Amino acid sequence: MSPEVRRRRGTRLQRFGRKLRRLLRRRSTLVGLGVLGVGLLWSVWVAVSAAQHLQEVDRQAQILRAALIRGDADGVRQATERYQEAADSAESRTSGFTWTLLEAVPLLGDDAEGVATVARVLADIGRDGLPPVAKAAELVQAESFQPVNGVFPIDQITGMAGPAEQSEAAFDDAASALAKIDSSHFIAPIRERYDELSALVIDARTTLGSTYRAAKIIPQMMGTDRPRFYLMVLQNNAELRSSGGLPGALSLVRMHKGKVDIVEQTDMSELAGDGTSVVKLTPEERGIFGPILGVVPINATLTPDFVRAADIIRARWEREVGGRLDGMFFFDPVAVAYLLRGTGPVEVPRYPPVSARNVVSAVENDVYLLTNDRAVHTDYQQAVAEAVFDAFTAGRGNTTESIRGLVTGVQEGRIRMHSFEPESQSEIAGTMIAGEFSDQATDVPQVGIYINDGGPSKMQYYLKYDAEVVPRSCIGGRQALAGSISFHSDTPANAEDLPPSITGEGIRGQRTEPGDQLLVVYLTSPVGGKLTSLSIDGQRVVNPVIEELAGRSLARVGVLLEPQGRHRVDFVMDSGVGQEADVDLAVTPGAFPGTSNATVPSACRIR
Repeated sequence: MSPEVRRRRGTRLQRFGRKLRRLLRRRSTLVGLGVLGVGLLWSVWVAVSAAQHLQEVDRQAQILRAALIRGDADGVRQATERYQEAADSAESRTSGFTWTLLEAVPLLGDDAEGVATVARVLADIGRDGLPPVAKAAELVQAESFQPVNGVFPIDQITGMAGPAEQSEAAFDDAASALAKIDSSHFIAPIRERYDELSALVIDARTTLGSTYRAAKIIPQMMGTDRPRFYLMVLQNNAELRSSGGLPGALSLVRMHKGKVDIVEQTDMSELAGDGTSVVKLTPEERGIFGPILGVVPINATLTPDFVRAADIIRARWEREVGGRLDGMFFFDPVAVAYLLRGTGPVEVPRYPPVSARNVVSAVENDVYLLTNDRAVHTDYQQAVAEAVFDAFTAGRGNTTESIRGLVTGVQEGRIRMHSFEPESQSEIAGTMIAGEFSDQATDVPQVGIYINDGGPSKMQYYLKYDAEVVPRSCIGGRQALAGSISFHSDTPANAEDLPPSITGEGIRGQRTEPGDQLLVVYLTSPVGGKLTSLSIDGQRVVNPVIEELAGRSLARVGVLLEPQGRHRVDFVMDSGVGQEADVDLAVTPGAFPGTSNATVPSACRIR
């Protein structure tokens, strides 16, 4: 080794020695760095562990939901147990000293606090909210609620009230706890998940609330103290009305001590009477719908307000038929198809059987293709309604699937209910099945797209449409909303040769050529809001006529569709002031499965 090499190595060793001595003199700094490093690693481990447990909670919640949908009680129980274990672990990780320190860290403290709240809420739901749900799933799977020979098990249904109330209270507490946290300061990923969780908890609370109220009022509806009489109204959405379809076949149902029977049937068209209105219309109703709302029986559902439609139909029934009505159910053939998924095919006296696959076409189209005789149409639709009703109340098929079909019908706006008993109606009010069109503003902006046949015809069996609404901005507590609806007349090639019973040819007041469809569309803003722009197929409508209904702006749009024609309506509207919640879109249900009904994230939450 050369002297030069030894000098360079000596120099490097000397420099290292000097650095080591300086670091040793500052051993307190090293200790501090070591403690900080260990603390940081521990905090990261706690945060990662908590995140893993929360992810497992989310996974088990999805598994639980899927098990509930398919009626798998064992799957619900297992997912509930795993959910509880993961949620308790997440709560433990986010409630100790380490997490308290994380909540004090600048910039990240709010996020840590939000995650801790989420963990605590999910654990509370696991302890108090989910066990009653799991128990209910077991009862459903055991077919404890299944009717037998037209008699419903009232005691079993009543027994659901307590557990449903307990579960609702747990989710209500969870929603309140989440609402106290302002998520606007969270970093984007945490804010999005936090807001998603809040929406899910609120939705679950609403569903459980509906279950609790149903368990409370069903025994009274079933006539535990006296016989009750409900009118079932079949809405034919081959001829659309705002609330779904032309009210046609009527079935009077008697309920007493859990036993239900159809005791009388007729058709709405047979209740015309003397041509005078059965109710006094408001100036708004008279201006928008005209006197036909109260005069022509089949136009009672021109209004999108089921509460008002029920009042009009009750007044007509009591005047033309007589007798007391305690309430009313509205349903359409698509909802019947959903129910038939559970019961299976049903024999119809004097006619071919119906199933989930063919009942819509049979009731809304085939019978009109076969004959122009309105008496046959009426007889067939009443026979189908009674046969399916009898099959369901006899406990036919898979109860879980039948219940799932009914729930889907409610969610799509195809099944609605109104009680004329104030106590029962107070329980129904505010729920989805009530179908209210209130003039009272809330923080939820409600946009409506309601479609009516202007023919008259049964051509909407061939109508397809899809709607959406998009919140654009949130300024001063008021949301700007852009929406659209696209129409397609999906008619057969020989549309102009369809029989008059479908095209409406020759019917008094007919306003279209055979095969065409004339639609009258009502666009309604949220309460306190206003419609600011309207266009049809890209052409702006200058100074559209804006009317008012129940505190909402309403624009009437006429759409003429030739066979295979397409048209699109676009609009822009403002919500009322203070309506910063997610946006609800309600659209008339059509003669096809599915719906454009939606809840859209608020522009006030998107940052």
